[in-house]
Amino acid sequence: MRIRLWLYTFVMMTVGWGAALAEPPVQLAMGMLPQNSPLMVVGTVFRDCSDCPEMVVMPQGAYVMGAAPDEEDQEGVPARVRGRALPQHKVFISDAFAVSRYEVTVGEFERFVSATGRQMDGCWLSVNGEWKLLEDRNWRLPGYGQTDRDPVVCVSWEDAKAYVDWLSGAMKQQYRLLSEAEWEFVARTGTTTARPWGAGIGRNFTSCAGCGSRWDSQRPAPTGSFSVNRFGLYDVLGNVAEWVDDCWHDNYREAPRDGSSWTTGSCEFRVFRGGSWIDPPRTIRSAQRDRDTPQLRSVFLGFRIARNIEP
Repeated sequence: MRIRLWLYTFVMMTVGWGAALAEPPVQLAMGMLPQNSPLMVVGTVFRDCSDCPEMVVMPQGAYVMGAAPDEEDQEGVPARVRGRALPQHKVFISDAFAVSRYEVTVGEFERFVSATGRQMDGCWLSVNGEWKLLEDRNWRLPGYGQTDRDPVVCVSWEDAKAYVDWLSGAMKQQYRLLSEAEWEFVARTGTTTARPWGAGIGRNFTSCAGCGSRWDSQRPAPTGSFSVNRFGLYDVLGNVAEWVDDCWHDNYREAPRDGSSWTTGSCEFRVFRGGSWIDPPRTIRSAQRDRDTPQLRSVFLGFRIARNIEP
């Protein structure tokens, strides 16, 4: 299915948002592609096959990326990791793209493994407060019961990359991991607070070690268990941390401003975003960023995908 985009003001999809903000922090682009393009507005949900991830068409626009002044002080971020989300800088998202509505699920990942035969044994788990690599744990057996609708975990950056490469070939579309800048854009959804629902962690907005959900510190929640965000996505913050495409940099000095992946620098580490069900509330922030080796498989790590939309 070839999908083309007619950009539409996102405020039409989120009644009341524009009224609440005199000058929305996200400057949404508008325009129209050639008249023979099928109609697809921002917020459209689609999938390329019956068991492919559901995708949501994103808006385009500009936003300020990074931690707000005093945010790290207010959240009690440890000194050793402060400054990773600085300096704040403006990013322009101009390419048409869609993002998976949910984190990639066990059922969706199963299709990939069945088709490719990829072997992925061994996963890092916290056992009595100590992190251990258990060779008998994997994405099928992460240490708790799961269904096809649970977010897949115990997958490395390399596994996630292999999945999008396989899906791209199978569907003849360009699937990929989100860039860091795209991830924060869809996490913030036009907000400038530490979290899209407000400054504080609140209660039952997601799962973490102190988010007030029934899954806190126990296991990830099934996908879609919490409220949808303004761009039509679920579980962007918390639940499972999400691999993105970028190589690691200690801060945002000289970061790209066009929304693209930052693929120079310390590529022996890759970035993941959003915090997880096992992390403290201070990590459940739009600006939070962390990194590990692209081979790491852990019970708190999953991923979300993007798909280019060609004109």
